[in-house]
Amino acid sequence: MKDTPVDLDGMARALGVDVVTDPTLPEGIAGKIERADRGYRITLNGREGRRRQRFTLAHELAHFILHRDLIDDGITDSVMYRSRMSDEIESQANRFAADLLMPASAMRALWRQGIKSFAGMAAKFDVSTEAARIRMQDLFPA
Repeated sequence: MKDTPVDLDGMARALGVDVVTDPTLPEGIAGKIERADRGYRITLNGREGRRRQRFTLAHELAHFILHRDLIDDGITDSVMYRSRMSDEIESQANRFAADLLMPASAMRALWRQGIKSFAGMAAKFDVSTEAARIRMQDLFPA
């Protein structure tokens, strides 16, 4: 599929959001979004794997798009994507991130082509096997 994996860095640039990686973020913090000099900045935990960082970036972009009015002094998300925000808001950001990274139409097309393993889908969308598993269970219930 030519549109996968999604270019999150390009999307962030287009939205005017700076993205930085910081290996000094405390363990247990996946990332954060905060106001910056020229707009907003997303910081990703540099100790986490690239695929995990991609989900975190998509999650933080979701906060930017859906919850910008709630960011105030920043939103810091734990590795379980929990923050000071409500579970409902974090759930919305997770759903948006999954939809962005693994569009249902693209995932269904790959399923019809015979890619039915978590690892196969994860590779196509450049996400973790766990993210692919959760998305596939949502789209293809047993």
